[in-house]
Amino acid sequence: MGARPHFMEHRWGTRVELRAGAKLMTLDGLCEAVLKNASISGAFIQTSARPMLLSRVSVRPEATGSEWLDGWVVRVEPGGIAVEWLDPPLRAVAALLALNGPPLPGPQQPRTPTVVPLHALPGTVEEYSQAG
Repeated sequence: MGARPHFMEHRWGTRVELRAGAKLMTLDGLCEAVLKNASISGAFIQTSARPMLLSRVSVRPEATGSEWLDGWVVRVEPGGIAVEWLDPPLRAVAALLALNGPPLPGPQQPRTPTVVPLHALPGTVEEYSQAG
């Protein structure tokens, strides 16, 4: 048995192969990176940066309109780092995963959100909890 521990990956969704330039923010600062692959739960980022295991990082694909995604380092390898998203904003993750695929056929209609933020509701949270 080797000295390197074996960890089980807990990936959600299918891994999508990418080659997308990105900015990576670590505790040491901002650096260039390449998103090699991603899933709904995380990504592998090619970088020369060596953040500590379990440290927080943020990554932003260089594609127009991309958002910063926050994650924590779950694996450090010679070629880069594996990151698990802290709280994946699904729109930003979906945009990241779409960098590899062809555009969807047909007109693109914005979807109506199924969850309405509390601040968008009239009244207060207390009024809603008492009305139930």
